[in-house]
Amino acid sequence: MKRLLLAALTICLALALSACAGPNSQEKIQQNDRLLLSSGFDAIPASTPARMKHLESMPQHRILHLVRDGKDYYLWADAANGQCLWVGTWQDYQRFKQLAWDMYNQGGQNRLDYTDGWSSGPVDWDMWGPW
Repeated sequence: MKRLLLAALTICLALALSACAGPNSQEKIQQNDRLLLSSGFDAIPASTPARMKHLESMPQHRILHLVRDGKDYYLWADAANGQCLWVGTWQDYQRFKQLAWDMYNQGGQNRLDYTDGWSSGPVDWDMWGPW
């Protein structure tokens, strides 16, 4: 009887935890999309197999810094959900940081992940079009 009760409690706990994780993860993704859009980032769809392959090779859901043609750009790769590359300028990134900070201070608990000096290796960035 004790084993049955323990098994039932374990299953209930596992279901409760998985139910909590699912919507929160999706909500965080939507929250990040709204932050990026509000900050001025442009979403470029991974509309070709080459773009999708490149997008999947990038670190996901974190700000990446890239210098292209002598200009600073900030990228956010989302291969699984939006299947797009978000691209912003330094000014867009500054707005994004401020909005993320404001959300954090209001209890939104949105943590900003940033990777500086990220190297994509030899990539034909022109496949993504002009920025």
